[in-house]
Amino acid sequence: IENFNTPIPMTVFSWRGDVDTTFSPMDSIRYSKCFQQAGFMSMDPQTGYIKAWVGGINHKYFKYDHVKEGKRQVGSTFKSFVYALAIQEGYSPCYEVPNVPITIHYDGKDWSPENADNDDDGKMMTLKEALAKSVNRIAAFLIKQFGPQAVVDLAKRMGITSEMDAVPSICLGTPEVSVYDMVGAYSTFANKGTWTEPTFVTRIEDKNGRVLQDFSPKTQEVLNEE
Repeated sequence: IENFNTPIPMTVFSWRGDVDTTFSPMDSIRYSKCFQQAGFMSMDPQTGYIKAWVGGINHKYFKYDHVKEGKRQVGSTFKSFVYALAIQEGYSPCYEVPNVPITIHYDGKDWSPENADNDDDGKMMTLKEALAKSVNRIAAFLIKQFGPQAVVDLAKRMGITSEMDAVPSICLGTPEVSVYDMVGAYSTFANKGTWTEPTFVTRIEDKNGRVLQDFSPKTQEVLNEE
């Protein structure tokens, strides 16, 4: 413990470049925790080819991949899967639902989510408007119609590999999902309902250009194109 709190010379990360300083190992950990981490990935929805992959802010100092390894609660970005299920099951984007409290009885308890604000309380809202405004009560209304398991099943067909508890609150984005999975799943919408596996290696060649192995992205038709 004494060594852990003893200052020693070291080089640390900064946004302006490496900085030589004197820190104890404990202080260096506190310092490194001050930086907001981020990951980024982009892909072609049709081919599945990954065009950009940024695992973190600096690999030399933070050897952690926030695209594939890091998983975070995705929050309201998960609502798209709930609405996609509703549309797939025949609901129109123009279908109107009252923005009123919804109570779901589950596992012996009542669950009644509230909205982030009360701007549209009591108003009739189309599914399109409710998704655009990320209205919690409408998402809860839909999960009550179809059940959590149906949403889990759809999300998995769209490429989400994380474990997801089939509970009502899933409609508000409780699952922890990687950036890699979310980008692949969202590409299903852009690719007219067909999920394409994100792929970052197309083939491997030897030094003479002889192809040792080709890699073709997996695809799966998940949603009706219409």
